[in-house]
Amino acid sequence: MTILTTGVLVVILMVIAVGASITGVHLERSGLQHAADSAALAGAQAVDPTALYRDGDRGAIGAGSAEDAAAEHLATYPFETGRTENIRITGVEVDADGTVHITLSAHTHPPLVGWFLRGTDTAVPLTVTGEARAR
Repeated sequence: MTILTTGVLVVILMVIAVGASITGVHLERSGLQHAADSAALAGAQAVDPTALYRDGDRGAIGAGSAEDAAAEHLATYPFETGRTENIRITGVEVDADGTVHITLSAHTHPPLVGWFLRGTDTAVPLTVTGEARAR
């Protein structure tokens, strides 16, 4: 009976650990999504004055100025985690209507098994896309 009880407890603890790890990764992804949305908003507000006067309302936001503004914003963004690392902008796209799409990528180490993944130099990749349009 003791062996059976021990086996069931081990399985229950493993299920709890996996659930906590999945929840932790989801929370890290949610935080990265907030950062992508705010970086996209910063990029959407980066109006290039020369393009504004040259092209009117169309094309006032360039991909270069949007990426520069997003990178500057991310440099001061208050990430509240120590498990997500290597956060970088992997894509910037500006639509004709001025919508800015910012794609961020990062790697995270889930709670409870993060020590094992760090030891094996493995991480969970995260990719999110935020979008915003200034009016």
